[in-house]
Amino acid sequence: MGELTLHGVTAAPGVAAGRVTVLDQVGAADPRKVPPDERPSHLEQARLALATAAVELEVIAAGLRASGRDQEAEIVETGVLMASDPGLIASVESYVNDSGMQAPDAIRLAADEHADALARIEDPVLSQRADDVRSLGRRASARAAGLKPGAAGSIVIASTLGPADVAELGATGIVLAGGGITAHAAIVARSLGLPMLVGVGPEVFGVRDGEEVVLDAGQAMLIVRPERDRIAAANAAVELERQARQTSIARRLRAATTTDGHRVTVLANASTLAEVVEGHEQGAEGIGLVRSELPFLEARSWPTVEQQAGLLSLVLAPLSDRIATVRLFDFGGDKTPPFLRGTATRGIDLLLEAPVALRAQLAAIVDAGGRARLRILVPMVTSPEQLQAVRATLEIVLEGRPSPLLGAMIETSEAVAAAPAIAAASDFLSLGTNDLTQAILGTDRDSARSAPVTSPAVLR
Repeated sequence: MGELTLHGVTAAPGVAAGRVTVLDQVGAADPRKVPPDERPSHLEQARLALATAAVELEVIAAGLRASGRDQEAEIVETGVLMASDPGLIASVESYVNDSGMQAPDAIRLAADEHADALARIEDPVLSQRADDVRSLGRRASARAAGLKPGAAGSIVIASTLGPADVAELGATGIVLAGGGITAHAAIVARSLGLPMLVGVGPEVFGVRDGEEVVLDAGQAMLIVRPERDRIAAANAAVELERQARQTSIARRLRAATTTDGHRVTVLANASTLAEVVEGHEQGAEGIGLVRSELPFLEARSWPTVEQQAGLLSLVLAPLSDRIATVRLFDFGGDKTPPFLRGTATRGIDLLLEAPVALRAQLAAIVDAGGRARLRILVPMVTSPEQLQAVRATLEIVLEGRPSPLLGAMIETSEAVAAAPAIAAASDFLSLGTNDLTQAILGTDRDSARSAPVTSPAVLR
């Protein structure tokens, strides 16, 4: 048989070549019913398996934190809470006590049931956790059956994976039948530099365990039974990538200049202290965007000045005499905390409708700024009047202290049309190219269909 090429969607770019480990996401239920007198022991087995899975997730999260990946650790830690969810435990107990299922099957089916319920919710934050619940169920079910993970050094094929699986398996690449590019597993894969292809479909399970493949995630392809020259090319690409990383390390601290000699200031995006440190180590001269909303996506109310300042001061502490750009809360869309669900307003309009929250955030940013060259960025701006309203509140908060620069994000078609007036009211502008390109081309950034981002409509 010759080569077979399967196509999907790139979740994390990169190339890998090797043999496949197929993880069975469904598994066959054991038809043998547990006699009533044995059910208490199976129930205890299920509880122990869930507790074991929770401990494993805590260990994985600790490892991520130790390597400076706090955001990824927080994603994994949500699984610890899921393992003790009363609804999940009640479902497991019902499957064991009422249906006579064995512990592994009861856990898996209960987790799938809860995951399906989450997937049906329109809220993007909750629906995104469906795969995380399935991952927890598969992990705990395997522990109840006495199985341990084993995929190190291989390319993993599965239906879906949770973030902890990605961090733990030690795979060289991941291919999923389902999944999406914004899923938690994809976020962790990108952080780890692990090639990942999603949305391949059920035909991916036609690949046999141990079969040789080449994963070219950047080109959204999985090549099954590759020719020798393709394997050699893939291995060469992996080596080139390794060399490129080494070259980057050597060049990262040089001043950035264009080929015709113009000096460019390179700033990093960061939302945690670890990311600030990583940005500095990679040669960034400051921070161009602190996404202030990320720590509060699960908040039950607007965060206080103290809560915000405490977190921000840690992030901004290393930025003495360097640029630190903090964006005001950009809640909305897939970044909507529980207390704002059902609210259509987003960005700066949302804050202007909550003046106490706006004042609290501005006070927190100013208090946490320290000796950084502080800049405040206003999201989803569409008019100069919005900037003027924020500046008026900022002046009240400052109480005579020096004012940080106040800038606007240009990320909507309305902002482009009003750009001259917005610029006149701003100290600086930031182009939100993701949302702006999506709006101009009428595309969905999460869609598998690509769009011509070099379109003249965008570049103009």
